[in-house]
Amino acid sequence: MRLLKKLTVIIFCVLLLLPILRFDFTENAISEIDNRVLAENPFTAENEEDFTKSVENYVNDRIGFRNEMIYSYTVLNDKLFGEMVHPSYTYGKDGYVFGAGVSVNTRYNEYHKSFADMVKKVQDYCEERNVPFLFVFNPAKPAVMSEYIAEGINYNREWVDIFFEELDKRGVRYLDNTETLKSAKEKGEVVFNKKYDANHWNAKGAYYGVNAILEELKKEIPEVYVNKEADVIWEEKKEESLLVSKFPIDEMVPTAKLNPKLDDFTGDFANELELDENYRGFGYYINSLRKKEGAPKALVFQGSYMNGHGSAYLSNSLGEYIYVHDYQNILNFPYYYNIFKPDCVVFEVAEYTLTETYFNHAKMENLDFQPLYQSIPSEEIEKMDVEQFGDVVVEKGETLTKLNWSTDKVYNNSWLLLGNEEYDLIKTDTGYTVTILTEMYDKYEQEMSLAVSQS
Repeated sequence: MRLLKKLTVIIFCVLLLLPILRFDFTENAISEIDNRVLAENPFTAENEEDFTKSVENYVNDRIGFRNEMIYSYTVLNDKLFGEMVHPSYTYGKDGYVFGAGVSVNTRYNEYHKSFADMVKKVQDYCEERNVPFLFVFNPAKPAVMSEYIAEGINYNREWVDIFFEELDKRGVRYLDNTETLKSAKEKGEVVFNKKYDANHWNAKGAYYGVNAILEELKKEIPEVYVNKEADVIWEEKKEESLLVSKFPIDEMVPTAKLNPKLDDFTGDFANELELDENYRGFGYYINSLRKKEGAPKALVFQGSYMNGHGSAYLSNSLGEYIYVHDYQNILNFPYYYNIFKPDCVVFEVAEYTLTETYFNHAKMENLDFQPLYQSIPSEEIEKMDVEQFGDVVVEKGETLTKLNWSTDKVYNNSWLLLGNEEYDLIKTDTGYTVTILTEMYDKYEQEMSLAVSQS
């Protein structure tokens, strides 16, 4: 009996010590089970949290077998009680999975009004330069699959209707893909998966949503190519866990393969283009066939809907497809327009991204884009040639060249004139800056001039 007790105590002590022995001390660790950065060592990391709380968070995040314990707890709740215990997902009816945000009721407020103003400013900037603009609003899964929302959840979408009314008041050209996807669903198409990747459309949904974008662009640019079913090889793939989660599922989901012949120039810009540190998605593809047909160069500010399934359809349809991960980057719009000089601009968002996390409210309110150079009367313009520039530092890269003009003078509007092109100078703490293609700088370096106005 004594031996049995000793063995019991030893086993119990081992069980207590094992999680400690498996403690994770790795820096900048990412949890595979819930897709987030784990707490850092409170004794070495700078943090503003209460020290006791920091220690508690560190131990909870780093204790051995954490992933296994969370996984077991999640699976048991699912099997025994039919409950989804996960920070990113929630169950609906008939086994449908939605993003956890389905229970959050958004109310229209000043933020949305500022967002509508921001979209209008981007559109005005484009239209003044004779560049077609389209704002695209992609719905969250609950907006299309409403009948599968769990009982007791009041999914209120009134703010969306008010937001569209504000866009209408401002004359913004927009596409609401909610009706696009609902229409496809009514025809029997599965545009959102039942479980996998619950926060985004699937490959079928992207096909219909992107084609709606292309159809809208085609009204102004007839050469835009709209994808056909024959362009796509449809297949299915088995998914065994939810996206960025180890929650087990067993679902066949649609996949799409398109085979356009593309020239990829993404790498030429990768190390020189300025992007928000949190949203660094970028791509530049040329489709020679579409370009020969007259399809446009499109600058597309896009989020995760397009970064995932949507990009393949756009690259198959446009002459030049340049995409920038939108969010905070769209607030620096003239910077990208200066560089790429597109034939058309698309700004795409998902319903749940109209928040401070993705688009900074203060920056939206303070956006002040410059007018077109030709729109200012000549008597109000002062021009300076290269010798009058003064203190200009040129940072010349393989693909992009940045000119930094140091001056104490402040102008209402300022431009760099290069060949037949104009570029907005952007105000900095020490003067003005502009980034252009290096090939343009090399070609017209001796013909550069500045134009400023106080109007």
